[in-house]
Amino acid sequence: MKVIKSMLLVSGLALVCGGAMAEDTGMARAASGTVEAVTAPGKIVEGMSDETAKNGPVAGAVVGTAKGTVNAAGAVVQGGAAIGVGAVETGVGVVKKVLEPVTGQ
Repeated sequence: MKVIKSMLLVSGLALVCGGAMAEDTGMARAASGTVEAVTAPGKIVEGMSDETAKNGPVAGAVVGTAKGTVNAAGAVVQGGAAIGVGAVETGVGVVKKVLEPVTGQ
């Protein structure tokens, strides 16, 4: 839960600090990473549902929970990485816009 709160905080800060000057790709990457991390627990339910259909209720619940948990953990890591990269891209975009009058670029 702390990880998700931290990711949401970083995303919120990126939105507030970046504003209209931020790189669109950085904001989009951070937003998609947030969605991926927040919706990761649904992967457990998906895994259970898929495996129950294949292997029956008992085996499906056991195998599906294990597979779903691994998929959910992967989604959280991948989402967190996207948030981090997006925040850096957004920060770089803001710095470029601030320095634009000085550098002329």
